[in-house]
Amino acid sequence: MPESSLLTLLLVVVLVLLGVLTLAVLLIWRRLGRTAPSDSMQLLSQQMLGATQQQDQRLAHLNEQLTQTLSNLNTHINQRLDATGKTIGDVKGQLGELGQAARQILQVGTDVRKLQDILQSPKLRGGLGEWSLENLLAEVLPRAHYELQHRFQSGATVDGWVILAQGGVAIDAKFPLPNFQAMLETDSEEERGKLRKTFLRDVRRRVDEIAEKYILPDEGTLDFALMYVPAENVYYELLLSVGTDLDACAYARAKKVVPVSPNTLYAYLMVVAAGLRGLQIEKNAQDIRRQLTRLGGDLEGVQADFALVGKHLNNALAKHTDTARRLDNLAAKLGQMHEETDSPTS
Repeated sequence: MPESSLLTLLLVVVLVLLGVLTLAVLLIWRRLGRTAPSDSMQLLSQQMLGATQQQDQRLAHLNEQLTQTLSNLNTHINQRLDATGKTIGDVKGQLGELGQAARQILQVGTDVRKLQDILQSPKLRGGLGEWSLENLLAEVLPRAHYELQHRFQSGATVDGWVILAQGGVAIDAKFPLPNFQAMLETDSEEERGKLRKTFLRDVRRRVDEIAEKYILPDEGTLDFALMYVPAENVYYELLLSVGTDLDACAYARAKKVVPVSPNTLYAYLMVVAAGLRGLQIEKNAQDIRRQLTRLGGDLEGVQADFALVGKHLNNALAKHTDTARRLDNLAAKLGQMHEETDSPTS
C-alpha cells in the first residue's frame, strides 16, 4: 500500500475518533444538566480524562501498527527494488547479447550481399563452379583418372575430364544465375513465369554449347557429357521443369547431356570410382595370371634342369659303382701278386 494512502487512512481514523469524542461530550452535557454544576463538572472532567486516556492508547496502538506497516512496506519495496534492479541487469545483459547477435546477423547479411555481388560476374561464377568441380573430382577419383581444363583440338577447353578405359567424359560447369535470381526476387507470378521460361531457355543454350563443343568421339570422348550445375536450388528448378513445354531435362537427354548437381555428381563419381577399382582388380588379376604363366615356364625349366642333374648324378653313381668294382678287382690282383712274390719257390 503506498505511503500516501496510509497517511490518508490515519487522518480519517483521527477525525472519526474526534467525532466520537465530541458526541460523547454532548451526551454527558445532557446528563449533567440534571445534576449539580459542581458535580457535573467533576463528572465531566473524569469522563473526559478517561476518554483522553483511551484515545491516547488507541492512537499509540494505531501509531505502532502504522509504524510496523510502514516498516514492512519499506522492506517489501526494497526487496522489490532489488529484484527489479536484478531483472533490469539481466535484461540489459540479454539486450547486449541480442545486440551482438543482431550485429552478427547484419554482418552475415553484408557478406551474403557481397557474395551476391561477386556472383553477378559470369567469370567469377564460372570460377566458383570450377573450384567446386575440382574439389569433387579430387575427393573421389584417383589423380590419374581425371584432368582439369582439358583442351580439345578445336581449341575448346572443358572444366573437367574423366579418363575411363572406354574413353573420356567431359564435365562443364555452367551457372545460369541472373534470370534465376530475378525469378526468385520478383513478387509477381506473371513476371516469375516469364523469368522461369527465360531461365530454362538459358539452360537449353548451355546444353547446346556442351553437346557441340565437348561430345567428340573422334577425339576419344564417350557419346555423352555432363553439365555441372554447382547450386542445388538451380538444379532443383531444372527438375521442376519436367513435363512442361520447356522440359530442360528431356531436352538435355536428347542432346546426350546429363545435368548434375554437386550431390548427383558425387554419386556419379562414386560409381565411376567403384568401376575403376573393379578394373584395377581385374588388371591385377591379369598381372597375376601372367606372372603365374611365367612361373610355370620357369618351373618347367627348373624341372628339366633337375632331371638333367639327376641323370648326371645317376651316371656319376654308375661310374662310381663301376670304378669301385674295378678298384676292388685291382686291389685283389695286387694282393694276389704280393702273395705270390712273398711265397718261397717250390
